[in-house]
Amino acid sequence: MSRSAYTISMRDADKIRKHLDKLQEGSETAIKRTVSDIRTRAPGWVSKGVRQHYGVDTAGVKSASVRVEDSSGGRSIAGVSIRYRGRPLTLTHFSMSPKERPAKKKYTVSATIIKGQRKAMDRKTYIHDGLPFQRRGASRYPVDVVKTLSVPQMISGKAKETVEDILNENIEKRFENHVNQLLK
Repeated sequence: MSRSAYTISMRDADKIRKHLDKLQEGSETAIKRTVSDIRTRAPGWVSKGVRQHYGVDTAGVKSASVRVEDSSGGRSIAGVSIRYRGRPLTLTHFSMSPKERPAKKKYTVSATIIKGQRKAMDRKTYIHDGLPFQRRGASRYPVDVVKTLSVPQMISGKAKETVEDILNENIEKRFENHVNQLLK
């Protein structure tokens, strides 16, 4: 049996230690930069995923309050959480038609809440000042603004898997990009 032995001189050991320290610092930097990218880009990625399933406009998704938090102290990408809060949206965010009340004509208010499925609202729905209202009973009053889903409901509903896929794909791309930049 042949035996191989490797010897490392002290100068080589210092060089290797410095290289390893640089790699460790570089990986921490890549993670920090990726987390920063997630903070700025995640709302756009989520909006893209939601709009693949719902007929909501971009402004409707952006109107929801979003917080991207790094709960891990910058050490792990898995520690990033994206939290959406929002109110139920009106039909104006879902390609409502007509946009204004037509003068002296009968009309039916319709909207595309789920992408590709245009639905007509109840006959009690009418438009006033650009907003859709609906009477609760047979009498003239009380009336309520017609509201639909909130952005958090859309994200946790039909769009959940699509949003997760888009986030995972884009986070991986951003991380690879930062690692490649640091290795150059």
